[in-house]
Amino acid sequence: MIDNITIGADPELFIVDKTNNKVISSVGLIPGKKGEPYVADNMPKGFGIEIDNILGEFNIPPTSSKEGFVNNIEYMKNYIDDFIKSKNPNYTIQCIASRMVDDDQLTSPEAREFGCSIDYNAYTRKANPKPKGTSTNLRSAGFHIHVGYDHPSVNLSLNLIKLFDVYLGIPSILIDKDTKRRSLYGKAGAFRLTKYGFEYRTLSSYLMSKKEYLTLIWDLMARAFTGDYSPSDFDQDKVQYIINNSDSNLAKEFLRETRILSRYPSSAILRFINYAEI
Repeated sequence: MIDNITIGADPELFIVDKTNNKVISSVGLIPGKKGEPYVADNMPKGFGIEIDNILGEFNIPPTSSKEGFVNNIEYMKNYIDDFIKSKNPNYTIQCIASRMVDDDQLTSPEAREFGCSIDYNAYTRKANPKPKGTSTNLRSAGFHIHVGYDHPSVNLSLNLIKLFDVYLGIPSILIDKDTKRRSLYGKAGAFRLTKYGFEYRTLSSYLMSKKEYLTLIWDLMARAFTGDYSPSDFDQDKVQYIINNSDSNLAKEFLRETRILSRYPSSAILRFINYAEI
């Protein structure tokens, strides 16, 4: 049992020129940097924007309500979209897992630097390989979820991360069709430990592209916290394989066989079941 659960996020997104669908670097366009987010005078406490590689990134404050979680993310998506349109009316945000980027947008030192901090694999407890920004023009955007709870422990956090793979990572395969991002980031069990709990790093930015996806994510997280299952109840090799290989057929098979989404389903989960034909 865990108490006083809070959920925050620091998602990333692409900036695109609508006239030619070209990815535009956030460097020099968006203020703020890692560890020093830009906070506008009219921005509520806990929110901020910054750059990460060529991506735009934002922070939301932790919340314990679904409405707060969804509204906080929607608020920041709209804020960044309005902010970049004030610089160029043809610019817009794009919540998508990965894009190839033109050379002329990768000339800054920031554009060649991938993640200042490494993340880890919950199954091996080892660091994940750090991609090199000089070796590819592929860039990826993550939807990183921060979980806080009372008296966090390493073992409990690792178990929750594995359950997030079951309840969030596998269903996400049926929504997010991208197969390139995981060559860089977002493999099964990707995480960082924090003083308040952990950061789950498997989902992509596409999972915040629609409000209905955000509602679904919250409801799926709630299932992971119920304590009905432990990671040992599932074939962990299969869980990793499905996510790391974006195998939608195996994902459907897994969800049908385990019936984990059929227990106490919410309206969002029921819509997802029908959408995915599970």
